[in-house]
Amino acid sequence: MNLLVVTQYYYPEPFRITEICETLAARGHHVHVITSVPNVPDGQFYEGYGWFRYGEKERNGVTIERCDCIKRGNNSGLRWALNCTSFLITSFFHTFGKKRDGFDAVLVFNNSPVTTIVPAARIARRLKIPLITWVLDLWPESMFFLIGIDGSGKHGLFKRAARSYCNHLYRKCDWILMSSKGFEKKIRDTGFTGQIRYFPNFAEETAESEQRGREELGFGPDDFVIGFAGNVGRAQGLDYTVAATEQLAEPKLRWLIVGDGPDLTHLKSLIDEKGLGCHYRFTGRVPGTAVPGYLGVCDCLFVPLMDQEVLNLTVPAKVQTYMKSGRPLIAFMNGAGADVVREARCGITASAENIDELCEAIRGFLTLDKDALIEMGERGREYCRENFDRDSLITKLEGYLREAAELYRGKVN
Repeated sequence: MNLLVVTQYYYPEPFRITEICETLAARGHHVHVITSVPNVPDGQFYEGYGWFRYGEKERNGVTIERCDCIKRGNNSGLRWALNCTSFLITSFFHTFGKKRDGFDAVLVFNNSPVTTIVPAARIARRLKIPLITWVLDLWPESMFFLIGIDGSGKHGLFKRAARSYCNHLYRKCDWILMSSKGFEKKIRDTGFTGQIRYFPNFAEETAESEQRGREELGFGPDDFVIGFAGNVGRAQGLDYTVAATEQLAEPKLRWLIVGDGPDLTHLKSLIDEKGLGCHYRFTGRVPGTAVPGYLGVCDCLFVPLMDQEVLNLTVPAKVQTYMKSGRPLIAFMNGAGADVVREARCGITASAENIDELCEAIRGFLTLDKDALIEMGERGREYCRENFDRDSLITKLEGYLREAAELYRGKVN
């Protein structure tokens, strides 16, 4: 197939769409990506990139066409909006010049913002090919959460206008691939009448990394280490770990936080304020290839999400990666993500934002012996192998793309 992919995020930014495109290219498909100049998550252009500096035009068989954008800078709401809007505007100029017989389908990697659909829809309609969108974040609910708009009656006009526009964009798609089964009703509520298929995030393929030693990270042989890897942001609510640690007063409890994010400084300040610094170790951002080495020192892994309707429908991508590591999970969340952990029997769940339940989950792990922890982790690894294997899921994606192209050709002809 000749596939056009529209995504605001691509290599060297850490998103799975790069792996998908390169795998498809390795399988003999021609893949052409329209994307932004990389600047996520730090908010600064990566080395070698910038305005009119686009880096490599081909990588691992994938053709890369980059659009200028305003970098996110300090990741404030204004800078985020400018970044997304600038990509929307500049990407529009890249919709011209594509040959009518050049592509079989357009695939959109759609986490945030939903406006990535706009240039993709224009190309799809002009070339008379199907538009397939992989939805990882539901809009406008995700936007409301990001900018702090709650479910009250405030901002009613803005919310109605945003919902109407986002629904309009979803209806432009021919197929929607949903990363969580919980998305289907919300997607149908937009008025979308096309095909919907389940296509979850797959577990990340990581090379063998250097195994870290517990002593190297300052952990003793009797410490119970709970690990977290990823973005430290508002949606994760890591403040609750501080409250739980204070309430438990368990001298053996340790937290390993691998990563960075907009709430990291606040989290560290809160820990210092409570005098709990001895319970935490921070690595800062590390290369993705190094993450398994850190997860390997942990007794269990922590996957949190705040209690918001849109987040409750989501299965965080780290669930699959954690499962693949063979470590048991504490799922501090509601909805779809917690359901997966319960179905796999690979951890203990606690209701989002409920400190008492989080403390109970931690106590539960502290009572388990090593064999029980290993058994629980292995159940997660097996569930991941059966449901979130990368190669199997990309094969399924190939089938969806071919089916969408064939059905669309039949409809047009």
